[in-house]
Amino acid sequence: MYKKIFIPIDNSKYSGYCSDLGISIAKMFSSELIGGHVYAANLHHKRFREMESGLPEKYRDENELKKQRKFHNSLIGRGLRMISNSYLDGLDKKCQNEGVPFTRNIQEGKNYLELVKDINDKDYDLVIIGIRGLGETNGNLIGSVCERVVRRINTDVLVVKDDKPLDGKIIVAVDGSEQSFGAVEIAGKLTKKYESEMEALSVYDPHYHRVAFNGIAKILTGEMGNVFKSEEQEKLHEDVIDKGLEKIYHGHLKVALNRTKDFGIEIKTTLLEGKPYDQILKHVEKVKPSLLILGRTGIHAINGLDIGSATENILRFAKCNVLITKSRKDVGVNPFYEKKENIGIEQPLNQTVEAGEVSWDKDASHLISKVPAFVRKMVVKEIESYARNKGSSEITREIVEEAKARWSNAMNYS
Repeated sequence: MYKKIFIPIDNSKYSGYCSDLGISIAKMFSSELIGGHVYAANLHHKRFREMESGLPEKYRDENELKKQRKFHNSLIGRGLRMISNSYLDGLDKKCQNEGVPFTRNIQEGKNYLELVKDINDKDYDLVIIGIRGLGETNGNLIGSVCERVVRRINTDVLVVKDDKPLDGKIIVAVDGSEQSFGAVEIAGKLTKKYESEMEALSVYDPHYHRVAFNGIAKILTGEMGNVFKSEEQEKLHEDVIDKGLEKIYHGHLKVALNRTKDFGIEIKTTLLEGKPYDQILKHVEKVKPSLLILGRTGIHAINGLDIGSATENILRFAKCNVLITKSRKDVGVNPFYEKKENIGIEQPLNQTVEAGEVSWDKDASHLISKVPAFVRKMVVKEIESYARNKGSSEITREIVEEAKARWSNAMNYS
């Protein structure tokens, strides 16, 4: 799975944790370790030039200054490179003792810029980086180098906060996105190798739509205001949105189980209700896993997004090591949103029925196109399920009306 593992080293306690975890993973997957360090000689050269005006008179002669600059540049460059090598000596020795192939990667420049450039240019499978570095201060949740690197790369990145080994519990967050299912497979492979416990965790949030509807009701007047304040809307939430979301996220967990069935491991599944990042953080606090695995982006991502908001919040606040998996393909058109050119067409968007199984006639399609886009997928599924139970292969206006009546007129299509 991970054949080339890159670890930026800065001699902090966190880079020590990274080294130990990196060697452990490398042994499990027969990987090569690359230890990296970036030193900033040019920054020191610039500082020396800025201080020249304050030198004693005898050193301010231009010829003398040229000689001092050359001496300083050579001394600083060689000295900083020696320090960089000394940082990597410890990791090199550990790798030799454990029989892990090791390569040094020392560069000059601005630390995060050179790291990002190197990671994006190379074919590393995994980057392991400490949450903070030597410049750690009290109250600082994440170091600037770590944050900038994580945002700018698209490689699996393990952000290390403690020295826990991976033989404890591994939690993977599942939201139905391809990123999260990729994370599930990685969690399964790590669980298998380390003989650890695995838990697939999914969180759905029905409360957002209630807040949105309440907000709309406050500003609408007249007939539309009454619609949004009606008992029918409450019924819509209870019968379709709340229960529908719960069912969908149960389905995500079933997919997670299927993705790991060939690994021969037992997986616990947990479904929670609430704000995803908040519930995940609370669960991590309660369970205290060795590792939490997340997709870089989630189900509502669009192309160009560097990191999802839930993943970003969890990375900052989770009290455990966090593995963020890369985006494996373009998001394309997210089914959560509608294309502008599709608004008003008489087709049930996001229809999940397989070709030839259930079809929609023109009248039924016209009715379903009036359902709000964010709940249309769930409504379509419920109507298709109702039609199948009736033994009907075609959905007509009558079937839609019957389903509508079944939900106690919860959906106002007309």
